[in-house]
Amino acid sequence: MNELLELLDEAWDDESGFLGKLRSGEFDPVAGEAYVALLSRIPPAAGETVETRLVQLIWFAPMFIEWQMDRAVKNEDDLKQLSHIATQVHEAVSGVLGIP
Repeated sequence: MNELLELLDEAWDDESGFLGKLRSGEFDPVAGEAYVALLSRIPPAAGETVETRLVQLIWFAPMFIEWQMDRAVKNEDDLKQLSHIATQVHEAVSGVLGIP
């Protein structure tokens, strides 16, 4: 789990992370797909206590991506790709943390 947490933390890095780049207005589709793949490696909580650091790193990602769309997309194709990634991130986070 420590390796996953490190990789999830790196996703927020301003220079190299998918989410950090989005914050700067840069959409990297390859990094976005890699982030979705990373999220899919996290096992579902399934009634267990979830590690605080994991929650800190993933719960906000779906909303954050939605908020960055206008700044980070340059054309209609980018918007479609980022919308697809946003949906996948939302589904992956919901799969890990569950839905109330």
